[in-house]
Order: sequence, then C-alpha cells, then structure tokens
Amino acid sequence: MRVIRDQLWAAAAAALVGVAGCGSSGPSADSACMDLAMARCTQRSMCSALPGAAGSGASLLRTYSDMPTCVAREALACRDGLAAPGTGNSPTKVESCVAAFATYSCQDFFDNNPPAACAVTGSLAKDAPCAFNGQCQSGYCQGTKNSACGACAPPPSAGADCSTSTCWHNQRCVSQDQTCEAVVSMNGACDGTHPCDNGLDCVGDTSTAMGTCQPAATAVGAACGGSTAGCDNTIGLYCAGAAGSKACAAITFARTGAACGLMADGTRVACKAGECFTATGVAGNNEMGRCIDDVDAPTACDTALGPHCIAPARCVVTGAGTAGTCVIPTGAMCR
Repeated sequence: MRVIRDQLWAAAAAALVGVAGCGSSGPSADSACMDLAMARCTQRSMCSALPGAAGSGASLLRTYSDMPTCVAREALACRDGLAAPGTGNSPTKVESCVAAFATYSCQDFFDNNPPAACAVTGSLAKDAPCAFNGQCQSGYCQGTKNSACGACAPPPSAGADCSTSTCWHNQRCVSQDQTCEAVVSMNGACDGTHPCDNGLDCVGDTSTAMGTCQPAATAVGAACGGSTAGCDNTIGLYCAGAAGSKACAAITFARTGAACGLMADGTRVACKAGECFTATGVAGNNEMGRCIDDVDAPTACDTALGPHCIAPARCVVTGAGTAGTCVIPTGAMCR
C-alpha cells in the first residue's frame, strides 16, 4: 500500500508543477481547495484501508460515508477558511500543502500533525475572535468544538480541557476526563488516560498498573486480546471470539436506523457518516444501539443524544444543555 501511495503522491506533485507553470496569476481558491480535498480524502481512505481490500477505508466511511461527499465537504471547509479575515493561508499555499502530502505519514495525518507547508498562521492576536486556526498568530482558535466562533489562544498543552475545544498536534481528547493528552509512542506506558498512537494498542494495563503500547494487529484472522495486542480499529478491525481463541475480524458499516455496536452474535457494526446511539448517548464498547446519520446545517443536533453534524458543520449548542443547531462556520460570523 505504501508503494501505491508514494506513486500517487509523486504523480500529484508532478501535476502541481505543471499547473504552477501555466500563467502567473496562481491557482484559484476553488481549484486549490479541490486539490486539497482530494489529497485529504485520499489520505484518509488509504490510511484506514485493510491491506489488500478494495473500496474506501474505514475512517472515510465513518466520517463521510463515501469519497464524493468527503471531497465536497473538505473543499467547502477549505474555501471558508481561505475567505476568513486575517488568515495566513492562500490558494498558492494550499497547493504547496498538497505537494507536501507525499511526506505525510498516516500516523501524522490521524495525529493532526501536518507537514510544515500545511501549518498556517494568521495575523489575529490572542483573544481575537476567530473561526479557524489559520486566522491566529498562534495557529490555534480555541473554543470551536460546539461554537461557530472561538478566540485566538496559545495551543493547548497536555492536561488542557477539551470539552469545548479541540486538541493540538499529537494529542487526543480523552473522553474519560475530557482532557487533551499526548499520544504515547511504541513501547511507551499507556492506560485509559494515556492513549497509544494510531496503529498501536495498549497491552497489559489494569486498574492498578499501566500497560505498554504495542503494534495492533492489521490482518483478519490475526490473534488478539489477553496478553496479545488488539486489532487496529483505524482500519476497521475488532477482536472477536471467545477467550483464548480471539482473532481479528472486519467491522461492517450501516446507515441510519440500523442496529449497531456489539451484536448478539458477537459481530460489530459501525455507522457510515454517523454515530451509534442508545437512548442515553453514544453506545459504549459493549452496547448495542441504532445508527443516526450526521446532519447538515441548519438541522437540529445534539452533542450527547444525536444527531451530530457532518463536518465542516458544527453543532452550536444553545443554552445549558446539549441540543443545538448545525452551523457551517465562516470568518464573517466572528467579529
């Protein structure tokens, strides 16, 4: 898969060189954003695909359901970001970012750790209202998880609250305590609040002792569980079977209304472009629920009970509860 990926990005880079040589006005926002959308969606799919399997990767299915939807939504997010006041981005910089995808590893992609050409900073000072990271001098817009607008701030450190804000590069928002934590590398100590990096699994952790991050299994039928690493959920695998004979199996995907989560027969079903909910919230690891598709602006949403919003729309919560309305943020909203 890596050879194919390198060949694809080499071809893309060559195409960009050809585009750059045509005329002197530079790329348009539409063409640059379409190129970035294709790059991001291709990376998301390839980096979450079962080795040797055809079709879209698990992360693309979970997030957008299909490639055309992914490209359309990613291009929309890019165009809105380019139009935001104070942004340091431009169509030319977007194309430079696309060319840098040839060096972008799958771990860095899922760890939100982009190549230098993609890490844009803007002109807005600390505390200035913002909608996108690229507007801020710090490169980080705080408080945008459930709001159309946030404020420019220093990037969060490990331990920062992530209930209303996104985390930074190489961090995860740990659901157990709603804090940003740095991902743990190979052979590092891990537990429920110290998450392993993409492609790794925490082996041997208990309620009183930390485990060790080890490579997750990446093939259907591979042994898993117990003292052996689990399966790589990023590529759509889960650990199935009885104790002592567990093996990796492929997750299946469904749409709204279908049963999801842990089925009575031990199989697992995930949701395409949606989430698995019970009556009280997102289904836990050992629960069965129903798929609810993500919705677009200006549809009603609920951060706890669903539905969620399809990116780049955000569920903007009103009042003290978890209910709100999906809003596609633009820089013009945040003054």
